[in-house]
Amino acid sequence: MNRENVQVSVVIPNWNGAHHLRECLDSLAVQTFTDFETILVDNGSTDASVSLVERDYPWVRVIGLAQNLGFSAAVNVGIRKSSAEFVALLNNDTRARRDWLERLVQGLWDWPEASFVASKMLRYDPPHLIDSAGDHFNLLSGAGNNLGAGEPESLHNRPAWVFGACAGAAVYRRSLFDDIGLFDEDFFLVFEDVDLSLRAQVAGHHCLYLPEAVVLHKRGGSTDSSSPEVITRSWRNHIWVAGKNLPPLLLAAWLLMFFLRTIRHWLIGGMLRVLAFGRQRRENRPGHSLAVLKSALRALPAKRRELASIRRLGSMKLLGRLRRLPQPLGSSLAKK
Repeated sequence: MNRENVQVSVVIPNWNGAHHLRECLDSLAVQTFTDFETILVDNGSTDASVSLVERDYPWVRVIGLAQNLGFSAAVNVGIRKSSAEFVALLNNDTRARRDWLERLVQGLWDWPEASFVASKMLRYDPPHLIDSAGDHFNLLSGAGNNLGAGEPESLHNRPAWVFGACAGAAVYRRSLFDDIGLFDEDFFLVFEDVDLSLRAQVAGHHCLYLPEAVVLHKRGGSTDSSSPEVITRSWRNHIWVAGKNLPPLLLAAWLLMFFLRTIRHWLIGGMLRVLAFGRQRRENRPGHSLAVLKSALRALPAKRRELASIRRLGSMKLLGRLRRLPQPLGSSLAKK
C-alpha cells in the first residue's frame, strides 16, 4: 500500500497519538479499496508514535517533523510529499469502515463536478450519533459548524451537496489544491478546514457528502477544545475565515455583525467570565483577547490580497449558493 502511482494518498497528521494509531491504521489495512498509500506526518511527538508505526506498520510512510507545527502544516507536508490524483485526510483518532475509501473514490468517479467529498463521521461511543455529516456555513455569524452534530445517523442517510468537509475524514482532488492552494498554516489548528471550504466555494468548487463513507471519531481525542490556547485560536481563526474569503458586500455585513456581537458579549458579562478564567490562565485576560483581535485584523489585508484571484463569485452569487446548501444530488446547484 506504500508504492508509486497509486490513485489515493491517505495523509494522517499525528501528535502524541500512539494510543489511537493502532485502531486507525488497522482499519486502513483492511480497506476494500487497495490502490492507496498511507503517509503519517508526525508533529514532533514525544510518545512512541513513530517507533510503533515503523515497527508494526512498515507499509506506512512516516515523515517526522522536528516540532509540533499544527494540523495545517502537517497535512500540507503530506500533500506535498504525495502525488496521487486524490488526497484523503484522516484523523489519527478515527476508525474507518472497510469500504470507507472505496465509497469516497467512487463518489469522485461518479460526480466529476465534486472537488472534494465529506464522510459521515459518527461519534465513537454508542449510540454513534452524528459527529459530522459535512460542514455548514452560517452567513450571519461567519462561522462553520458540523452538520447534524449530535443527531441520530438515520437522519443523514442521503447524499447531498454541502458547504464543505470536516478534514478529519475527507478526500480532495489534487486539482482543488492546485487551484486554490493548501491549508493556511497560520491557523495552526481549528477552522482550517472551514477556511479551505469557503475558499473552495468562493472559487466555484463543490463539495459532496456521502453517507455510505463512514468513520468513527473519538471527538476531542486529538484536540482539547476547552483549552485556553484552542479557544483563543478559535476566535482568531473565526475572524480570518470570513475576513480572508468573503466578497466585499458579504464581508462588510459580516464585519458589522461581528463587532455588534463582540460589543454585546462584553456588555452582558463576557468580560467577567474572561477575568474569572484569567486568574488561572494569563493568556485569557481581556488585554490578551484584544491583542489577538488586533493581530488578526492587521493580518487580513495581506491575506485577502493573496486570494484575490480565486474569489470568482461575487457577494450575491455566493450568498445564493450558500443559502441553498445542503441540497440533494440531482439539483441544479452542481451546474452553477
